[in-house]
Amino acid sequence: MKAVAIIANLSKPNVHEIARDITAWLEARRVKVYSQQELGCGQGFSLGEPLPPADLIMVLGGDGTFLAVAGMYGPSGIPLLGVNLGHLGFLTEVEVGDLEQDLDKLVQGDYCVERRGMLDARVFRQGKLVSQALALNDVVVAKGPLARILHLEVAVEGVRIGNYRGDGVIVATPTGSTGYSLSAGGPIVPPNVDIILVTPICPHTLNARPIVVDKGAVITVRTMNSQSETFITLDGQQGMELDCDAVLEITSSKHETSLVRLKGKNFFDILAKKIVDQDH
Repeated sequence: MKAVAIIANLSKPNVHEIARDITAWLEARRVKVYSQQELGCGQGFSLGEPLPPADLIMVLGGDGTFLAVAGMYGPSGIPLLGVNLGHLGFLTEVEVGDLEQDLDKLVQGDYCVERRGMLDARVFRQGKLVSQALALNDVVVAKGPLARILHLEVAVEGVRIGNYRGDGVIVATPTGSTGYSLSAGGPIVPPNVDIILVTPICPHTLNARPIVVDKGAVITVRTMNSQSETFITLDGQQGMELDCDAVLEITSSKHETSLVRLKGKNFFDILAKKIVDQDH
């Protein structure tokens, strides 16, 4: 480990102090540190610009911050390590209280890198591509500010699998199975399983259930509402409108996001700590 880039949610308490402590610890071990300009430590860079030559991106914040950084830099192939300054923090590997011992594992090379699949979301109108974006967690089709029921037609490989009336539908990766999809009643899926989840949101029928489809499938969503506002949200970070003349197509992406996992921790350890232990 020769160089680390630090990106942070600047609204989190004590984030500047934590970034300075991490920078001092790493630099004392001859690791070059880059950080976003506003943190004022290490060598500064601006978000949105090409990333400096780092071996790892350290993300200080919660899952929302992690997803935003994954959207910007995940396709670069540089591994991401999350430091949890939020609440649940399913994507973040390190807790602040364990920071020093986990940094030591990092510098010693006591970690592995997991590659997480992403989704391509494309909107077509009259057969023409009008917008597209990437998602690590999920693509959500949901209603606008008015409390009107959505009517969505969902198809897999051209075969209609659902005619959902309700609040919307979530198309999620295994990584996203512990996010919004879980809250909507979807299953928890280990990240190494190659599937895509389709989870209806508050369906107005008893026979609408989450569906698991193959990673290679093409999923299409159409809105059957002519007046209600329908929106697409990707990882809770980006938004697009879906009107009745448009078709949303979702497929697995050729891009991946690489996550650092410290040895001694695995998905089920995190599951037990984040979800099971909170129930007691």
